[in-house]
Amino acid sequence: MKVRGFRREDLAELARIERASFKNPYPPSLILALSRLSPEYFLVAEVSGVPVGYVSAVARPGGLAHLTSIAVHPSYRRLGVAKTLLKTLIRRLRDGGFKRLTLEVRVSNQAAIALYHSLGFKPSSRIPSYYEDGEDAQTMVLNLTNHQV
Repeated sequence: MKVRGFRREDLAELARIERASFKNPYPPSLILALSRLSPEYFLVAEVSGVPVGYVSAVARPGGLAHLTSIAVHPSYRRLGVAKTLLKTLIRRLRDGGFKRLTLEVRVSNQAAIALYHSLGFKPSSRIPSYYEDGEDAQTMVLNLTNHQV
């Protein structure tokens, strides 16, 4: 597996991964917009030249970054793809001088919450009815200062 930056030709495959991963997937236009917001923090995992997952974060003022999306094709889950993407992103953000990385995750997504915990994220707050279907979100924060991955 190789982690690299986004390429325009990845868009169709990333949209397929998004549709296979979420009830309310991001449309291709939003994926493309995220790739342009903070291109150095939009990473793609590929196997044999084919994208199998991606992670996206946007830079915010004051040394803050926000994880906007992470998705891995169902055939490549539980193989370390998401963890590798996140570790690469965390290193880039830390090396870029960022202090904190935040995210929201469905309270029912215990696999993702466990992954984030394993990387040092701490629960912060809960947002009632955050998702379109009414499910709450758990916010999580990672202190990037002196964080080792």
